[in-house]
Amino acid sequence: MAKTNTLTRGQKAAATRAANKAKAEAASTGTASVSELLPRTRTTTAPAVKPMFSDKDEAKANITAPTPENDPTTEVPYVTEADAADTHLTPEPEEKVDEKPALSAEEKAKIKKRKIALAAHIVPGKVAMLTLTPDALQELAFVSTYSSTDEQSSSPRQHGYQREPVEQRFPSIGRYYAKDDNRHLITPIIVSVRIYKPEDHVKFNQLLVKGDIRTIHQEFGRNVVSVVDGQHRKGGLFWAWENIEDFNADVPIMAFYGLHYADEANLFDDINTNQRKLPKALIESTKVHMEAGEKSHAQVIREIAFALAQDGDSVWHGLVNMTGARDPEKPVTYEGLRRSTGNMLNDRLINRLEARGFRPEDVAKKYWALVAKVSAKAWNNVPRLVSNDEGETVEEPVKYRIKDLVGVAALSRLGHDILTSALEAGKTEDDFNSAVADMVTRLGAVDWEKQPRNPWMASSAGFAGMGVLYDMLYKLVYLDQAPGVHISSGE
Repeated sequence: MAKTNTLTRGQKAAATRAANKAKAEAASTGTASVSELLPRTRTTTAPAVKPMFSDKDEAKANITAPTPENDPTTEVPYVTEADAADTHLTPEPEEKVDEKPALSAEEKAKIKKRKIALAAHIVPGKVAMLTLTPDALQELAFVSTYSSTDEQSSSPRQHGYQREPVEQRFPSIGRYYAKDDNRHLITPIIVSVRIYKPEDHVKFNQLLVKGDIRTIHQEFGRNVVSVVDGQHRKGGLFWAWENIEDFNADVPIMAFYGLHYADEANLFDDINTNQRKLPKALIESTKVHMEAGEKSHAQVIREIAFALAQDGDSVWHGLVNMTGARDPEKPVTYEGLRRSTGNMLNDRLINRLEARGFRPEDVAKKYWALVAKVSAKAWNNVPRLVSNDEGETVEEPVKYRIKDLVGVAALSRLGHDILTSALEAGKTEDDFNSAVADMVTRLGAVDWEKQPRNPWMASSAGFAGMGVLYDMLYKLVYLDQAPGVHISSGE
């Protein structure tokens, strides 16, 4: 029987090098096939990362980074060493992009070390501050959800009082806290420690600082530490602990001792129902600075609206409510101006303006300056002169809608039409400016007084009334028509 020779690893490698050399020689003599000379393609798709804390968006978020096994859009050919010797191909090295150096076993153990600390007794026997690493919090705490069994529940089925967590949110929350120094921005998770005797308080605290969670559960039950507020933060932090190699934050915990099921449910309801959300105007005006430098359309519009509201050369300077708090003297908020500006300057129009050398911010300021000029009486809140009972001429305040949200929204939408038409009126800057001025001047015929008999102001308030008012303004500018009157003929 003929003897079968088995190649060693070194022999295989030598065969591979010989094959590669033959391939190179074939290519230099022009005998290589076209398919051999073409570069091999590799496509990858990055996982989507959605904004933090958005139920609507996070439900669609990718929660697992694509790999060759689970992502059909990724093509990563696998070639063994033996295959290479047979097919004159060598395995391609995997691409490494900004890869952190792998941690040693000692470094991993040090980073992932479980830590539990009783930081302070704020009110002895009632309130304390703790810190736990995410793994310790995950093992220690329980969340009383509708599908879980809560021994203290007054329900016949003993279900909990909180909704189920949206687990799709965990990755984005985890990534946020793992980014930069955000692990130091974790807000306290509120828990209830269901212990009611002073001697048990002492025993629980002693076991806690020892990290003996198993004995805590044996002595006091699995549900002894109940998360009242922060189940999504808890889930996100544990996701980061499991999936991000160097993440092991100290999670602040505010613990209330002695609460019963009903007390927890009432506290949960108070936290989630009675707290006031930040006004949208304040959030968006803050994003102007937080997201400065971004080139997204949303950020461009924020910056233009902010310039309209805050720059000294803008007719809106000092007239916009920047925080969203109720202010009768400033009926339009920054959020209302931002949304309206977005309707005026969509992405396509901004690109067209910039292609012609115009700064959209300057164009918006000039448009509003013309509107204020041709509607000076309404813009400046000019009072009406009337005679009082004594026959004296006195001023009577007049309410105008031009700076109310409905007016701002309708004029902004009309501004999109006017600016678009002006771009098509001629090639020069003078052509553009003249066309804008000509069309805006026609708005001088609008009666902005807010009173029932005024057909111009028949629409409802806010964005809901924008369509009706916009339609009237459009007909005036483009068709010479006013409500019930044909402007050109005076009929």
